Amino acid sequence: MKNELKRRLKRGDQVYGIWVTIESPMVTELLSTMGFDYFVFDTEHSPLDIFQSQTLMQAMRPMGTTPIIRVWWNDLVAIKRALDVGAYGVVVPWINNKEQA
Repeated sequence: MKNELKRRLKRGDQVYGIWVTIESPMVTELLSTMGFDYFVFDTEHSPLDIFQSQTLMQAMRPMGTTPIIRVWWNDLVAIKRALDVGAYGVVVPWINNKEQA
């Protein structure tokens, strides 16, 4: 799947997305039909884990929605795992200065 979100952001287009905090492939699939450009699966402030996020990403992929995972910590392993399971981007919490980025 191409990263349509990245292309649209580079063009300066407005994009719309939602934060997903519940583990329901049916709800995720339904939401993916509503025209959102991206979903952020929040593994920091919800009970979702990386494996549940992967299942949810599989449910929404047919619609071309870009998957992003908010990892649970500013940790290289967490970031790599999010990308390994199919996220096109990550949101990393607890970055307070450029050295931590």
